[in-house]
Amino acid sequence: MPGSFLTRRRQSLWAKSGPTPRLLFGSFLIATVGLFGLTRNDIFGLSFAWPHAALWGAVGWGRVGLSIRPMIILIIFGGIQDVIFHAPMGSFEVVNLLTYAASTAISSEFDITNEPLIAIAATVLLFAGAFLVLWIMASTLEDHPVRILPLIAAMLTTGLLYALIHKVFDLGRRPGETPGQAI
Repeated sequence: MPGSFLTRRRQSLWAKSGPTPRLLFGSFLIATVGLFGLTRNDIFGLSFAWPHAALWGAVGWGRVGLSIRPMIILIIFGGIQDVIFHAPMGSFEVVNLLTYAASTAISSEFDITNEPLIAIAATVLLFAGAFLVLWIMASTLEDHPVRILPLIAAMLTTGLLYALIHKVFDLGRRPGETPGQAI
């Protein structure tokens, strides 16, 4: 079957690629989604929530442990988000890095790779926590509670899209490697 050959070939290329190409491809995907987010987000008068794509990297990349390159990329994306959303400098950097650190902590504590239920629950908790921090920061800066419905919609969009593409943010830690090895 030619389709199965192509599928195996693609899987083997991704499996053979190291952490650097995976990190670069994930960064490219986040940047692309972010750029498309700058366009209109309504179709036929119906508005839809745009995902916070940098959180995909924070959750996915954190599963291999703490590493400097993903943190630098998350800081860069956070700075760009601060400018785009007119947030105080450092706001999205804090959210991205807190989510990354929480993802690393959960992954080092639990076997995320072999336990799908834990992986799903951890991902849901990480996105919910990230958006809770966003809501608290926004409410604190505005001196009143901001509307939570747009954040819930963005969280759902972010989580559902991550469920479809989560393999892109797997940096490929092999069994037996300790978290935080050089990537």
